[in-house]
Amino acid sequence: MKIMVIDGNSILNRAFYGIRQLTNHEGLPTNAVYGFLATLFKLQDEERPDRTIVCFDVKEKTFRHLKFDTYKATRKGMPDELAAQLPLTKQVLDALGIVRCEKAGYEADDLLGTISRRADEHGDTCVVVTGDRDSLQLVGGGTTVMLVSTRMGQTTYQTYDTAAFREKYGFDPIRLIDLKALMGDSSDNIPGVPGIGEKTAMQLLHDFGTLEGVYANIDDERIKKGARTKLQNGEQSAKDSYWLATIDRSVPLELDVEHLPAQDIDETTLYDLLTRLEFKNFIKRFDLSGESVSAPRLPELKTERVENVLEAFNLMDSLTDCDRVYAIVPETLGAVCLLDGDTAHILFAEAFGDAWNDILRRLFDGSLPLVLHDAKAAVRALLQRGMDPKGIVFDTAIAAYLLDPTQSGYDLPRLALAYCNAELPELDLDDPAAVSLLGGQEDTEKAVAQHAGALRAIYAEAADRIEQLGMRKLYYEIELPLLRVLAEMEAAGCAVEPDELRAFGDKLDVRIRDLTEQIYHDADGEFNINSPKQLGEVLFEKLGLHAPKKTKTGYSTNVEVLERIAEDHPIVPRILEYRKLTKLKSTYVEGLLKVISPVDGRIHTHFQQTVTATGRLSSTDPNLQNIPVRTELGRELRRMFVAPDENHVLIDADYSQIELRVLAHISQDEHMIEAFKHGQDIHAATAAKVYHVPLEEVTPQMRSSCKAVNFGIVYGISDFSLAQDIGVTRKEAGEFIKTYLDTYPGVKKYMEDIKQTGREQGYVTTLFGRRRALPELKSKNFNMRSFGERVAMNTPIQGTAADIIKIAMVRVRDRLLRDGLQSRLILQVHDELILEAPKDEQETAMRLLTEEMENAFRMDAPLVAEAKAGHSWYDAK
Repeated sequence: MKIMVIDGNSILNRAFYGIRQLTNHEGLPTNAVYGFLATLFKLQDEERPDRTIVCFDVKEKTFRHLKFDTYKATRKGMPDELAAQLPLTKQVLDALGIVRCEKAGYEADDLLGTISRRADEHGDTCVVVTGDRDSLQLVGGGTTVMLVSTRMGQTTYQTYDTAAFREKYGFDPIRLIDLKALMGDSSDNIPGVPGIGEKTAMQLLHDFGTLEGVYANIDDERIKKGARTKLQNGEQSAKDSYWLATIDRSVPLELDVEHLPAQDIDETTLYDLLTRLEFKNFIKRFDLSGESVSAPRLPELKTERVENVLEAFNLMDSLTDCDRVYAIVPETLGAVCLLDGDTAHILFAEAFGDAWNDILRRLFDGSLPLVLHDAKAAVRALLQRGMDPKGIVFDTAIAAYLLDPTQSGYDLPRLALAYCNAELPELDLDDPAAVSLLGGQEDTEKAVAQHAGALRAIYAEAADRIEQLGMRKLYYEIELPLLRVLAEMEAAGCAVEPDELRAFGDKLDVRIRDLTEQIYHDADGEFNINSPKQLGEVLFEKLGLHAPKKTKTGYSTNVEVLERIAEDHPIVPRILEYRKLTKLKSTYVEGLLKVISPVDGRIHTHFQQTVTATGRLSSTDPNLQNIPVRTELGRELRRMFVAPDENHVLIDADYSQIELRVLAHISQDEHMIEAFKHGQDIHAATAAKVYHVPLEEVTPQMRSSCKAVNFGIVYGISDFSLAQDIGVTRKEAGEFIKTYLDTYPGVKKYMEDIKQTGREQGYVTTLFGRRRALPELKSKNFNMRSFGERVAMNTPIQGTAADIIKIAMVRVRDRLLRDGLQSRLILQVHDELILEAPKDEQETAMRLLTEEMENAFRMDAPLVAEAKAGHSWYDAK
């Protein structure tokens, strides 16, 4: 029999520090449990043990502590976020039917040692899994030790049998005890022999075999005089350390290793735990479902298919007095499910023919208070059918995003798992087969009813929490109205010039061909420029350039590496330019041509409202927010986005330095506020103060340096990063940052205060109540804690700026409608809004756009926006 015995505390601890912070929707930390289970399941799959045992430490003092109260005295206690996950881990193990072993007075190491010894005596093989090298002393006979390491979410293993141990250390595994007796172990506060380090200890063991052999040959000439004195003075400490480092392999365990129970999974309890933890992949691993749970998480619903127009209108009339109507409406509008009490009413478009649009108009005429999930796609589809959808009073996807903005997705099944402890059946109402009379409508009815039930349950909790967390205004006055604005923008799309786009691509092709020939000439031969491997060989072997970085797979040729050697050979800047141009061609020229709609010849991007943790919008399919603007060729792409005809123009307005203005307002720094109030160039004004010169004597270089700090300061820019940005030494950059913060004491105070606030509250907020949880601020890991501090400083700034642009979008759209203008909002790119306007509305629309943007929010550092107009986006910019 093959037994795998796991050091539970060790693996849990490594998972906690090795995997980014994860929480469920309750705010319960889950990263350690997740990492532990991922390691457990991977090991079980790879090792295929017949039985698995997990050993844990207990709180009571062990026999080592009782004899030496200094043992492990320097170890810090378990972080609260990890401690909260320990009982959950044990509960999951119990539900998995995995044997747990713990005993008062002993450490997990002693249990591992005892179990492995017993297994060996019975002729079984034993794999000890731990992250603690102390357990390597157990290697031998039928026992191997697998050392686990987790970094940046990646778990690796190194297996030791006797041969592997000897190869690395040069002596038998049991002699690891002698090694620790000599050199000590600071992590366990085992003193060893004071003054004897690892190198000396290793040599002593190679020369004399054991601790006893060292002292038996204390006068041997191979022991240097200084080491001999230390050994003689520290002999008792060495003996005590030997005792402390020795794993007790004779613990009186009641566990019968010969007759371990088979792993019998309690599906009900396991499903409960995994759904609470929101581990959907693990639920799938065991093929668990809500059917295995005795108490249903969602009430059973009746389904009723509505099949004629009169019934459909009567149903909707009967729902007008409801507080909320829960509706499942797919993007393709091929079916609708309306939940009323315990009955899910299902309407399939196919059954209604030409009357279906009339039904949709009635459903969205504003008389029904509709709750939907991720409604923007359906709203866009309704707009494209010429309808004016109204009545959406809640969107559960947006609410879930506000409540926890760092999740990787907010689809209904994921939220049902998080909020309702229920796993929903698969459902794709955008699949024609699911809604066809010839397809599986009966299965669809059952599935969509469960989705509607989950929608109602999620709404009940999410709506309440939005109120409790003070996000009512953010949700109902900013995010929910924005849904309609974004849908309208997506439906409208942007006009483009495909012929100009192709011509631009041809222009790039000519330059790319020229560069390719020059690169081949420089390399004295042809090669695949797009192959990092071949490029690395050409640069660093054939041409002999210095390789700043080499990876396991070969030479690194990323942008950072190439920029560092750009002056070493003409081929390097050519390769950098080649990469930029080929990306422009493939990503933007070819990419944009592919997504021009055959219906209206416009590009319809999708604005993502629930993706970024800061609240900023993103754009996909295509991503119009990443169109390059730093190079002239990149900016040329904006010429391709145009007004639809000679009677229209594009109007572009962007906020001037909005994040710095928000910083000035939030930090209440008098100097920064005054600079903005007087319309000064903030970077020049900063330079004047930092360099102690009159404003008129500020040089471009001074302004550039201060611009780098102004924009980097709220991202927690380091002296190292600033030094690279402005071309000074790290010491000079550090002094520059210090001078900057002395110049703006309000900013300095804000940066310290917000980090402290984040640590105390566990989160930070924008001025509008947008919340970002930051468990990283309490992490013992320096890099993780530093990340948390940077996010704490930046989120209120960037998040507030994101909120303001959203307010502006809603205000601009509503004002255009209210004033009866034909102009419409078609694009948003970070702090920039673009209107498409008839020429006869140009001046009015420019004034309206500027007014609404500048009045979106009153700040001590006033918002400034400037509008320009032109035939193309380039001209308007």
